[in-house]
Parts: sequence; C-alpha cells; structure tokens
Amino acid sequence: MGPAPVVSSRYDSAPRHPRSHAGVAGRARRALTTAACALALATGAITATPAPVRADDTITTQDYFSYYKLDSTRAKGYTGTGVTIAMVDGPVDTSAPELAGANITVKTPCKYEATNASKSHATAIASILVSKNYGLAPDATLIAYAMPTATEKVSDECKQDTSSLKGTTFGQFEMAMNDGAQVISYSSSDNNHELAPLKWAIARAMAQGVIIVGPIGNDARDENHLSLAWWSGTVGVSAVDSTGEFASYSSWGQGVVAAGVGGPIKARDYDTGTITETQGTSISTPIVAGQIALARSRWPEATPNQILQLVTHSGLNLNNEWNQYTGYGVLNMGRMMKTDPTQFPDENPLADKGGGSTPTPAEVQQYIDGIVPFSEVRFDDSYVYRGVNEDALVREGLTAHIGTSPAYHRK
Repeated sequence: MGPAPVVSSRYDSAPRHPRSHAGVAGRARRALTTAACALALATGAITATPAPVRADDTITTQDYFSYYKLDSTRAKGYTGTGVTIAMVDGPVDTSAPELAGANITVKTPCKYEATNASKSHATAIASILVSKNYGLAPDATLIAYAMPTATEKVSDECKQDTSSLKGTTFGQFEMAMNDGAQVISYSSSDNNHELAPLKWAIARAMAQGVIIVGPIGNDARDENHLSLAWWSGTVGVSAVDSTGEFASYSSWGQGVVAAGVGGPIKARDYDTGTITETQGTSISTPIVAGQIALARSRWPEATPNQILQLVTHSGLNLNNEWNQYTGYGVLNMGRMMKTDPTQFPDENPLADKGGGSTPTPAEVQQYIDGIVPFSEVRFDDSYVYRGVNEDALVREGLTAHIGTSPAYHRK
C-alpha cells in the first residue's frame, strides 16, 4: 500500500471524514486476544453510564445506527439475508433480549471455563452483527465460535492430542470456513507471523473468497506488526468516534483497510449485572464486518474479490486515497449499497499489503495447487494434497491425489 499520505482535515457529509491526526491522549489498552476475555480489556477505555441500568433491561439502539443511517438501509431491504458470518470470540449469551429472534449458533470446539467478562464481550459483538434492534446485518446467519483466552481454564479433554489446537485462531478460522462462513469477524489479534497453520488458513480464505476482518489495536500507536491486520487479504480496521474523528485510542498501521465507529456502545456487563458503555477497535471491527456482509447480500453476483474492491472504493477519504490511520476511510454505507461491484476487476486488492505480509500471492497459489506441506494444514476439510509426498496417503482425514498438482504441468 505504500507510505501513508497526510490525511486531509476536511470533512465530507455524514459519516464525517476522519481528521488527519492520530491524536494520542494517554495510552489506551489493546482490544485484542487475551484481552478478549474482559469487556474492559478487550475494548479499550470503558466509560460507565451515569446511571447504570439493570442488565435485564433491553438495549434498543446504538449511536452508530443513526451514524450509518441503518434505518434507511433496512427500509430498502438490505439486512444480510443469505450471508453466513462467523465470529471468533467468547461465549455468546443467546438469551440476551437484544438477540431475540437472531439466527445464532454457538460452538465451543475447545471446552473451557469462560469468565463473565468474556461473555460480556462476545454478547456485545454478536449484538452489533445481528441484533434485530441495531445489528448491522440482522437477517444474516451468525455462527459464534467460543475461543478460550490465555487466562481461562481449558478442559482436560481440550488439552489432549490435537484437540487443544481447536482453541487456536487458525483452528477456529478453519472450522468457520468448514461451516460455510463467508465473512469472519475477529475482535482480537494474532501476532505470530511465523505460524504456518495460520498462514495457510488465511491463504485458504483468500483462495475461497472468505473475508476476514480484524482490529488494528487500541494502543494509539503503529501496531501493524502486532495485529491480524498485518496478514495479506485481511481487512484491518481502525476506529473513529461517534462524530467521525479518528479515535484517540485507535492504533494504526500499514494493514488498515477501513475505519469504523468504535463506540461508545451500550453493552451488558455480566460481572456487575448492569449495562455500561464501552469503545474500541474490537467494536469497529464487527461494524465493518457487518457492512461487508450487507454488501455480499446486496450484490450476490459479485465475487468476493469484487466485494473487497468495493470496500476500497467506498471509503470517505478524499480522492479515495489510502492512509495508515483510516485505510480508505470510514465506509459509506449508501455508496456500498448503490455501487455495483461487478464493474471492478476480479482481483484481490489486499493480496499484497507490503511490509513482508503473508501469505504472498505465490503462497496462495501453492494452496490452490495442493502443494502446501500437509503437516502445516490443520482442520481444513476442503484441502486436497496433490504433491509428491506419499506419506500423505496414510494421513488420517486427508484427501491426497499424489503428483496431480497443476503446478507440475504449468508452463
């Protein structure tokens, strides 16, 4: 993507164009991985409402609903019908009144003892995605994968054999794709850039058109190297506040593709039994993921690459220019619903983010050709090994057609 230009301080019509600076006032906590277990940690600074209400009261709306003019989007019938979203987070409380009527399946591949704070965070994320009251894509199907954090106790069963890998980022990404997810929302991070199974899970997503959306972080600094946004093909998300200003807590970096409103939102706190307010890039992430789900539903004839092209052409940055703070800008919902993405080339605009990001286009092709070492691919029900290692023939659960890769015949 190249070096970041100076972002203009001018504003367009609502949603407002984010201001140029990445103003940092103090140090906000990151909205990522181990922090996903706690609402406070996972979403940066938390501001309690002046008068907390009972958690059995229903949250009926959020500020971002009017910011994005979602009432108009819903009135036109754009609600995410036919799209499957996966979220990887904590356990979702499907009995929360905000989720009444939502189509949600909760899966816990690795059994563990989840904290109330983890449930708080996951329930908030699920509500942003599919709440009938204020969700971005209320008629989408949501599969919620509960993933333990470093501080939560996993079961003995989960610790045995390869079962523990089901609690990893790559394991849950793979299972989400096995289950037919078209968009994956992940409000955490994974900075292990040397982890081969994660690289191949992302390569699979790129090859099969699954769009992964993740946060850049809440430390108000360049955190590209620490976030999921570093990886090729992923939609890295930063945050703006409810007025469209670049959020003081939001991090930035070369992997940022879009910005979203990071709150504050109202959320259930299962530790205190009240409804509080929270904000962070783990909030802006499902907002952007929800917008992408709406686009996939609105434009079923478009390829996933063309949907990503639409994302890069729908930001509010002046002249559609990219910068390291907001990517291509806050996504303009109206533009995404009006602009037919089939006019764009069927090419992934995020295939090479620069800065050493992987998987490279060549590695994605290796995955397609079936010559990725089968020991590095885990839980992928679709992978067919076509290399020359005959040990693949005795690998349990692996489909192998030895020596049949198109790579061997390509000139």
